[in-house]
Amino acid sequence: MLLFMVLFISSFDIDNSLAHRGSLDELGGHFRNKDCVYLLHEPTELVRSVSTVDELVALIQQFNSNDCKNGLTADRIDLEGFTLGNSPFTGKSSNSPSLSSDIASLELGQRYGATLEKCVDGDTAVFSINGKSYSTRFLFIDTPESTTQKEPFGKEAADYTCRFLKSGDITIETDGDTLFDKYDRLLAWVFVDDQLHQEAITKEGLVEDFYDYGDYLYEDKVRDAMQLAKINESGLYGGTTSLLARIFKWIQAILTNLL
Repeated sequence: MLLFMVLFISSFDIDNSLAHRGSLDELGGHFRNKDCVYLLHEPTELVRSVSTVDELVALIQQFNSNDCKNGLTADRIDLEGFTLGNSPFTGKSSNSPSLSSDIASLELGQRYGATLEKCVDGDTAVFSINGKSYSTRFLFIDTPESTTQKEPFGKEAADYTCRFLKSGDITIETDGDTLFDKYDRLLAWVFVDDQLHQEAITKEGLVEDFYDYGDYLYEDKVRDAMQLAKINESGLYGGTTSLLARIFKWIQAILTNLL
């Protein structure tokens, strides 16, 4: 019976079915069941009312029903760029002007030459575009954490991205329904000498998930790269994280979400 379940579930595109954020609690976050890390996706006014991580831990334990809350500590919270006791981090002071000037200078569906100012992690960097500095979130991919959280292969993903961005001329391409995310980060595809970063890093097995909140131009290329990474057992998908082991993890995640 178990073998039948494995074969049945593996016949579906399980990665795609799980590439969503799950149900958000009243704080705008949820626990990632595989490691009990709390992900703060969309901070609500409740979160904005606290100024310390300890206060946030208390709120999570009050408003979230997941058993993971019982052992929650400050280092198990991923704020995803949000700054407690302040507005979301933008790299600018709270008195800086609105994004209207930035929106006027950039448009959706366009390509722009860029210069690397700072490497951040596997899926984020700071670029200078048309003389302005933009904290940029790379579209579609989600790499392991290497900043506020230290996840397996997080450093490898960050190092790979930094080397990649320094290897040639950078072009960014805007896509989707919006230029900026809720943290005022520019959303873009990133090319170096016409090679798509999101495709290249995914082939290396350094992408753990996709955030698929719309129709993006190069989705299929990146999904194909993910399949190659898994077939070749690259990066995250090698060694003990073989296909069978991952299928059991998927089954466990599905059952956990259903219960």
